[in-house]
Amino acid sequence: MHPQTSLEFLLVSSNYETLSAVSGGLKEWGAAFGFAPSAESARDYIGRRKVDGIFVDLDVPGSRDLILSIRQGVANRDAVVFACVPPSKESPVALVSGASYLLQKPLTVDAVLSHLTVAQGVMYRERRRFFRYAANIPVFVTTDGADQRAMVTNIGEGGMAVRVIKPLSCPMMIDFHFELPSGPRIAGKGLVAWAHNEGMVGVKFQLLRGEGKIHLQKWLSDRQPEIPQPASLVLSH
Repeated sequence: MHPQTSLEFLLVSSNYETLSAVSGGLKEWGAAFGFAPSAESARDYIGRRKVDGIFVDLDVPGSRDLILSIRQGVANRDAVVFACVPPSKESPVALVSGASYLLQKPLTVDAVLSHLTVAQGVMYRERRRFFRYAANIPVFVTTDGADQRAMVTNIGEGGMAVRVIKPLSCPMMIDFHFELPSGPRIAGKGLVAWAHNEGMVGVKFQLLRGEGKIHLQKWLSDRQPEIPQPASLVLSH
């Protein structure tokens, strides 16, 4: 049994055997996960939340286009994609563009655990980069010459969530500036990666001016809880 990982996954499949093997491996690993039976429902799921890994059954119609859309997206473009490929005489590497790892069906719990172990270092590094600290910081946002005062609700090294009054579309570039509670001023450019009808938007930092990045990293490091370190990697055969 593995300790709680704090990682989150999505399973894209409508096949009982595949779902059983993957969910069994993730449960034993201690990870949280969700299900999506189709490529369309998977796009909706990852459009609303951040995930660390995605298991995609290539027997699902549109699965290859789904993987490409993940890589061309914003919020989850760096997620680890495990492509579950059916037996074939052709090279699976040539068949799956954008996948991080290939698992040949029929899957077993042991095979899923082995690939999770191999990939965990990458996923933990991305999780640390994505970490968000709850905040309540006024921020000034500028889009197309129009300014508005908004509120940062959480922030991390790579971006922030902001509650706005005037809706922002996705994707779009914005300018912003705010002051950390400790005093340093942070200013830069960001990309709106997602937007909710409730007035919440996710901003991915594109540029932090001056020493903004240094100030933000120091402020976060003083508050960020320790994220579990991955165990030594064991390569699967």
